[in-house]
Amino acid sequence: MPSRRPDPAAQIVFDAYQRTSGPVAFLDESYQAPDGVAAHRDTFYVFTAVIVELDAMDELRVGIESIADGTYWHTTKALQTSAGIDQTRDMLDFLADGNEACVIAHQIPVGADDTDAQTARTACYRQLAIELGAGRGDVWPAIDLFVLEERNQSNFRNKDKADHKALVSEKLIPRNTRLLSTSPRHEHLLWLPDLVSMAYRRTLTHTNSTSKLFDVIADNVHFVEVSEPEKAQK
Repeated sequence: MPSRRPDPAAQIVFDAYQRTSGPVAFLDESYQAPDGVAAHRDTFYVFTAVIVELDAMDELRVGIESIADGTYWHTTKALQTSAGIDQTRDMLDFLADGNEACVIAHQIPVGADDTDAQTARTACYRQLAIELGAGRGDVWPAIDLFVLEERNQSNFRNKDKADHKALVSEKLIPRNTRLLSTSPRHEHLLWLPDLVSMAYRRTLTHTNSTSKLFDVIADNVHFVEVSEPEKAQK
């Protein structure tokens, strides 16, 4: 079990680790929603999970904090400088050297009327959660704790909770599967799905050297098929 204890605001997250015996899935996303002009072109939604064993958490935190040279990391900001690109590559190398499975659900394109990409988010989350909850052979076991980067607006946080509750009600994931939202300030392991999401995003949005960053982690990544949003909502 991880021995590190966070500040009081994050204690609930670490308490949750004490109530699970298997690995934890850390989730984050990246997307490009319709902009009203090129409404259906070049849009996508990417939802990523990085699966971490409990006994690997401390080592991973120490490693990524060392590469970040501190307690703050955001991949988008890092990629704005050459030094940050090098750090991003180093962090991807560090993750790729481990046994952590990365799982990506993605939808391309986002519907023209899905202006906040919420429908796409729900579709991607549903399929990602189903796959994580079921397990995939010897790649990852059934996961019962998802830790998601908390969204700023309460209505969006409530929608995430409702989407998860619907999956349980529909018996698409086990009833003991928990979704816990928190800030990366309190759990730096949330840097990992941000890192992988952004590396994959660059394969869709860029043609410069950063579009090749995903190659570093590609062998650790498993993709899940996303149902059509309108079907996912039924």
